[in-house]
Amino acid sequence: MSLLVRILVALSVSFTVAACCEACGTALAPPAARGMYQLCLDTLREEDATAGSVDEAGEYAYRATWRALWAYLDTMGRAWHFLGGDAAAPLAAGEEEKAAYAFCVGGRYPETETALGRVLNRLPEHCGADIASEYKRALRDVEACRDRVATLPSSPLLAMVEADRDRTLLAYLLGKLIGVK
Repeated sequence: MSLLVRILVALSVSFTVAACCEACGTALAPPAARGMYQLCLDTLREEDATAGSVDEAGEYAYRATWRALWAYLDTMGRAWHFLGGDAAAPLAAGEEEKAAYAFCVGGRYPETETALGRVLNRLPEHCGADIASEYKRALRDVEACRDRVATLPSSPLLAMVEADRDRTLLAYLLGKLIGVK
């Protein structure tokens, strides 16, 4: 590996670490910050760029938002599977689970997906107050789903919804690095 390539890789890794420290370090309490920091590193290293450019922070915010949107699709697919592909179909586990999953896939998750879709269409070049409100709307909707599923005695969907909440928060925190309030 040439010296130039090593320098570019080091700059990229340094920028990734700095972006994650800035986005996650002060926003959360220590145990949560550690998990969010690791999620950030995993997200940004997945397809890490070759150098720490000015536009890289915007690219990171875009990538984290995109990853959250893909995770929503997985979660909604799993919820539809538990519903038997039909929100009106009875679940073996009961009506309470059916109602909670239908609450998520029938309303909250599509709204979350729409909000982050609006963000994605404007990143990384056009950020502002309207994007901040979309991030917050997405976070609020995924948290509502999480809160509803968390009331169930045992739900295989809870871990996915909690991970979606973390991905949404990470996308927002990285968006703040490029000026989202």
